[in-house]
Amino acid sequence: MATIRKPPAEPAAKRTTSAPSAKQSNVTIEARKDETDKQAKARIVVSPTFNAAIVERRIVGGLVSGVEFSVTDIHSALVEKFGPVTQNNDMSSVEMMLLAQAHTCDLLFNDLVLKARASDTMPKLEAYMRIALKAQQQSASALRTLGELKSPKQIAFIKQANVAHQQQVNNGTAPPVRAHEENGNQSNELLEHQHGERMDTGTASAAGRGNQTLETVGAVNRTHDG
Repeated sequence: MATIRKPPAEPAAKRTTSAPSAKQSNVTIEARKDETDKQAKARIVVSPTFNAAIVERRIVGGLVSGVEFSVTDIHSALVEKFGPVTQNNDMSSVEMMLLAQAHTCDLLFNDLVLKARASDTMPKLEAYMRIALKAQQQSASALRTLGELKSPKQIAFIKQANVAHQQQVNNGTAPPVRAHEENGNQSNELLEHQHGERMDTGTASAAGRGNQTLETVGAVNRTHDG
């Protein structure tokens, strides 16, 4: 069970409390001002750096080169490492992380290729090579991300310039009336005006009824049979 340690000389704003970890029964943390011990524990438990410290200690182990590291020690180191990134936009640690990941994936690729080469069956060879190529892709992806981080892509904002002769662009307004629409169709006006008179646009007159009867062709004009 978590214990609470309150040294006598320590002010109330920096009182300490404890939270359980994977391999260590007590983890000493600092409580903020006007924060209860329970609130301090909850804040640390949901902290990404604290969870990362628990995982890292379990993977690496508490004993490194004869020195014992607790979850609190790793958590403090992570906070110190990530602080410049979030506060000062210093991406040097992120660049190192991406480069280390690319290198690690490259090591996996080479190791898996050697295992594939030593495989005695085709299924084993295919399985090793499939995972090796995935590791190669991840290494290339990490390097690509690192390159984009160090040299961000420049986004060019090009303002459109209309340089055509007498060209006008109206945004959000009605287009100007064309010249022939303002003055009317000049060709029609020329056809309408003949010596100052307009063309007759009245209705067509009815057909005349004169010479309706057709006379029979006379016999004299008929051809004679031979």
